[in-house]
Amino acid sequence: MSEQVLVIIGSKEWQAILASSYRELTQGLGGLPELPENMGMLFDIGYERYISVTTVPMLFPIDIAFLSDDLVVNGIYREIAPGHLITSSYPARYFFETNIGELSGIEVGDMASLTLFPAYQVPQVTANELSSITSLGVLMVLSGFVFILVKKYAEGVNTA
Repeated sequence: MSEQVLVIIGSKEWQAILASSYRELTQGLGGLPELPENMGMLFDIGYERYISVTTVPMLFPIDIAFLSDDLVVNGIYREIAPGHLITSSYPARYFFETNIGELSGIEVGDMASLTLFPAYQVPQVTANELSSITSLGVLMVLSGFVFILVKKYAEGVNTA
């Protein structure tokens, strides 16, 4: 499950998916029919470098902001239609994609801040707990069969 992050640049904020795995980085927003307002995807490349972003698989236009390792906006591309290749003008660690027009008012040199939302953790079940749960389930199934057998027996005795 992807992590969620709050992206704040200037007075604007977005809830975003943090893309950091190979699959997330390569698929991005490609194939999505739309993006809800004030939502986006933040891509973490892991270190600063020139970044190329393709909008070939996109189904809607987007705005893109490139961010340095210290979260300074060092490039903005607005109204990027599907089917284009964009390359950052300066090395960046992150890039942020959002709906067309949502980066209006954001300028190169603006600071960004990122706040990770706590990831939902699937409760871990120990072997003893799993054994107890399994035993309880088996007991419930057997109880059901016993109930049915007793009921059938009782019906047979009452009709004789």
